[in-house]
Amino acid sequence: MPLSGELGLRLAGRTCAALLLTLFVVFLVAPVVVVALMSFTDQLYLAFPPTRLVLRWYYVVWDQPRWLRAAWNSIQIGVATASASVFLGTLSALAVTRGAQRWLVPVGSLVVAPMMLPHIIIAIGLYPTMLDLGLSSSYAAVVIGHTVVATPLVFITVSAALRGYDHALELAAMTLGANGWRSFIHVTLPMIRSGLVVGGIFAFAVSFDELMLALFLASPRTETLPRLLWEHLAQTVTPAIAVVATLVLAFTLLLLLTVQALRRRGMAEPAA
Repeated sequence: MPLSGELGLRLAGRTCAALLLTLFVVFLVAPVVVVALMSFTDQLYLAFPPTRLVLRWYYVVWDQPRWLRAAWNSIQIGVATASASVFLGTLSALAVTRGAQRWLVPVGSLVVAPMMLPHIIIAIGLYPTMLDLGLSSSYAAVVIGHTVVATPLVFITVSAALRGYDHALELAAMTLGANGWRSFIHVTLPMIRSGLVVGGIFAFAVSFDELMLALFLASPRTETLPRLLWEHLAQTVTPAIAVVATLVLAFTLLLLLTVQALRRRGMAEPAA
């Protein structure tokens, strides 16, 4: 009898855990499903559930050059942000993890500090700076702003990768005649390659989805998709917004799946 009671408690616990996990997943996925379904509506306004599933608003978005231009701007800015973030984040991670000086330890906290600050505070600080530098309303201003908030992600992933293998491998390469640069290229870089790529993808995703900095730093010539979405939400709420949001969500999901695949590959490489 006690054994059956214990089994019953275990079964009840597993059932409750499965129920809570299901509710949590539904809570996260439901808004995405609602937005995706509204993008296929045949109405002139956002309506759920849609009375009929059509591709009308997808054609509308495709035929509006402004949406395509904003998407291209987001991609360009995202690539530039990812490149700059990988460069700065990798240098910072190397300095903090490989440096012997104690004063380098607080530097790591300073690098990740932008993750803890609201983007509006960063934007308020960057906007007059860009004006003073003559970079206002330029692509460079948006890239600099996005790099500030994206670099910490690269720093974290590269730092984790650097701590994941033995530093003695670099020392062994140097004792065999390799200088610091060749040791980094042929020993360190292959070891942290997955961390670099994952950090770069995260940096691109942050730039692609970022709104607050774009509101302050972007111009009509450099507007991004999130800024254009915000403008349409404030002026004309049509299912075109749901279409663009669905495409952005799909693209972001693709990036996350890529990151997951790279992580699995990185975990399998040492075993090979």
